[in-house]
Amino acid sequence: MGRLLAFLLGVAGAVLGSQGPGFTLQYMQNLQGRLDELKPIVEQFDENIAAYGYTREQAIGECRTAAGLLDALCKTYVSAVQRYEVLVAHKADLDAASTTVRPLVLARTQMNDITQSVYEQFEPAVPVTTNGLIYAGGGFAVLWGGASFIFGLLGALGGGRRRYA
Repeated sequence: MGRLLAFLLGVAGAVLGSQGPGFTLQYMQNLQGRLDELKPIVEQFDENIAAYGYTREQAIGECRTAAGLLDALCKTYVSAVQRYEVLVAHKADLDAASTTVRPLVLARTQMNDITQSVYEQFEPAVPVTTNGLIYAGGGFAVLWGGASFIFGLLGALGGGRRRYA
């Protein structure tokens, strides 16, 4: 019974693991959309401050000490510029990884708001790519191997015979 359960868990791992490349692709599309929305705002900010002889860093520094209405306006622009810079760096990290490794990089560096947005729209699909097959195999190996190990341990504790896996 333990072997069957370990196998079924392995199959579940294969199905879950195979979704990694597709989810990553949708995550990157969502990320690019956010960058596309912020880019004109940041470009306008840079253009406006350049007209007064400021660099982005100088303007942000001055915005930090602003008061009143200027503070309210600065907060919006500074927030947009900082978010844009973070997203650009995040996208660069993902772009630098190969397509096979990218889901693992994403697992370490994902941004919760983007992940949640993708998850709300994500529909699992059967992958027909090499990367999907690799992640399916990895998911199978992790869950099947883990379950086999645990059931083997339980069998050893229950009398030395391998009863569960």
